[in-house]
Amino acid sequence: MKKAPRNPSLDIAQVESLLEGITKPARIASTSPNGFPLISTVWLIYETGTFWCITQKSTLLRRNLSLSPGCAFEFALENGRYKVLRGQGIATLSLQDGPRVTELMIARYLDDSNGAVAKKLRAQVDTEYAIQIRPRWLRVQGRS
Repeated sequence: MKKAPRNPSLDIAQVESLLEGITKPARIASTSPNGFPLISTVWLIYETGTFWCITQKSTLLRRNLSLSPGCAFEFALENGRYKVLRGQGIATLSLQDGPRVTELMIARYLDDSNGAVAKKLRAQVDTEYAIQIRPRWLRVQGRS
């Protein structure tokens, strides 16, 4: 029995079109020191070929990515049942980019940029890491 051919990786324009206006959280899989995967739910933003998210210094996600930067991620898409954008990439952690990416997340995901959640995020920005993910591949999977 022949295997179905793999979908080619998406280009930047296709990804931007798919993710336009989506404000659902995404999932990131990182590798724990014991070798098992850990799934974390995060806010994720796509900027011209790169994904960004934030995490606190004390999280397992930050620890895992600092030890093993390979990760996988998934976005649930709006237009279709069980339709997702999936990919794999290499993550880089940056404490310096934490404040900028935090503000991007507040603008994208929160209705009230001065509300309680936004204030809490800004209050912990000194220990907020930006995670930059450079995708190796991106594909849409599922039914429309």
